[in-house]
Amino acid sequence: MNFSELTTCQPILDAIKDLNFDTPTDIQQEAIPVLQNHTGDFVGQAQTGTGKTGAFVIPLLERIDFTKKNVQSLILAPTRELAHQISEELIKFGKYLPMRSTTVYGGVSYQKQINALKKDFPHIVVGTPGRVLDLIDKGILNLALVKITIIDEADEMLNMGFLEDVETILKAIKGERKIWMFSATMPRQILKIINDNFTDPQIVRVQKKAMSSENINQSVCVLEHKHFNEAICRIVETKDDFYGIVFCQTKQETKDLADRLLARGISVAALHGDLSQADRDQSMMKFRNKKVQLLVCTDVAARGLDISNVTHVINFGVPKNFESYVHRIGRTGRCGLAGEAITLATPGQLRQVRRIEIFTKNRIDRFKIPSAQDVKRMKIKKELKEMESLKQAIMEKKDSFKIDESFTIFKEHLDGLSADDVLKLMFSWKFNFDLRQIDNIGELGQSMATTASRPKQWHHPESNRRRQHHGRSATRRAY
Repeated sequence: MNFSELTTCQPILDAIKDLNFDTPTDIQQEAIPVLQNHTGDFVGQAQTGTGKTGAFVIPLLERIDFTKKNVQSLILAPTRELAHQISEELIKFGKYLPMRSTTVYGGVSYQKQINALKKDFPHIVVGTPGRVLDLIDKGILNLALVKITIIDEADEMLNMGFLEDVETILKAIKGERKIWMFSATMPRQILKIINDNFTDPQIVRVQKKAMSSENINQSVCVLEHKHFNEAICRIVETKDDFYGIVFCQTKQETKDLADRLLARGISVAALHGDLSQADRDQSMMKFRNKKVQLLVCTDVAARGLDISNVTHVINFGVPKNFESYVHRIGRTGRCGLAGEAITLATPGQLRQVRRIEIFTKNRIDRFKIPSAQDVKRMKIKKELKEMESLKQAIMEKKDSFKIDESFTIFKEHLDGLSADDVLKLMFSWKFNFDLRQIDNIGELGQSMATTASRPKQWHHPESNRRRQHHGRSATRRAY
């Protein structure tokens, strides 16, 4: 199936072509025809990262009357970041349509958002429940002519305590209106909202697939918690073109790790609950635009993030539940690209890692922290790579290479040294301090190896079943 079979709106098809989307995802193939034709409400159950935003944006844009100046659709999202991302998708898919949209959320001044609602005459408003409700109460946001209300990531709304606000907003929308809801899971409270507020809902469920290990290389590294910060520094420093996310359990861990990374000269942005909205936006912008190579965040702060081309996900400790693990590592290995997920675990967390392996039906291999020598070697390689263009220019231009006249002072000072002596001097001057710092920290791998050799052992579930089936004792793999 292709998108021309799902929509006849040429401006939308032109935008899809610009986005280089070829084949609709499963949820798009299933949901779009229903949203186009069903006269009642809609519930879509699909995991994050399955293209569900496109599944509701395309039929929504088809239903907007662009000649009018009133709000015709309200989209509710649990977080500011997700609201922003939905707005970006609206702009991308509506690139060739006269569509106007506004995003509203808390943590920033009301005035700019109020001005946008009053002066821009948006067709679509995307917002978080709290700010939307405030604007309704103030008489600023008029929902009298809203035809379609969309609730995205309803289960996250539940987790964050927004369901009461959502129900209040739904009751504020009078007259004929449709409700479209998307949720990864369907807990009891979500089903109650559907029963109480929806009319003739049609439910589309996209079968949850077992996590594929084809694109994501999953591994675990066992070491003491006090070595986690240094371990992450070494992983980042020894990987080429690292562009990744580190998930921490607490705000304090996020702050401490970000400080440690910055002190090592690693470009990093932090995302946690203590940041102002302006600082959060700045951190996200830096990471999206690849001004920094690493985003350090908590689960709560990262809700709704959708970043392309992430090469690595690192868990700063084992996540507390299986779904969190799946959700975290699913941010890499997208669109057919290879990704790597590394979990740092203490010996006491190995049982939880074992459970995750069973739940995901994927093998989690052992990962060895780079040695001090690995870090030193990569540091020198990176520095040499940065000076390669200068080296080429000197070799090509030779005597015609322009250099400041004060170079003579430098040259005279080195007179009497052989070429080899000059190289030793320059190498020591450039690298000795950093290399000694690395040596002073020591070999984390030794601590890890000692930890890994302790009696706590576990093995892969599929191999166990095969061995037990043939009556042989299972051989255990130590981590």
